Amino acid sequence: MTWKVFYAFIGALTIVDSYLLSKPNLLGKMGLIIYKFHYLRTFPRALLTVSIVVGISIVLAGLVRLSTLKKFIQIRTGRIVLIFLILVCGGILLKTGLNFSTWTTGHTGFRFKYGAYLLPSMLIVIFGYALVNLPKGRSK
Repeated sequence: MTWKVFYAFIGALTIVDSYLLSKPNLLGKMGLIIYKFHYLRTFPRALLTVSIVVGISIVLAGLVRLSTLKKFIQIRTGRIVLIFLILVCGGILLKTGLNFSTWTTGHTGFRFKYGAYLLPSMLIVIFGYALVNLPKGRSK
């Protein structure tokens, strides 16, 4: 997959995730008010929030890749950093699953729940793509 197709796919997923997060059911809307999640109440706010998170992760993955290309860090170190970031995002995905198994957040609606699962999954894909596209070869 070329990088243009990949980033177009991530852009489309960002829009879908923002839509899903901005459309909870009635209990979810009350939860957004109670827990003061004002950054998810409307589609533009959710789009800005998700875009910032995805953008930071793309920049971080790009910096690791660029650092290995310019030989600022070794390829092995770049792999370790990206694997660590994938594991952190996997932990966030696991924590999201545990949060949505409780009663209060479990009744926020399927759209909101799937949107919450989609964001850490997208971050795993971004860091995984950067890991696959690291330069091949041995570092000295």
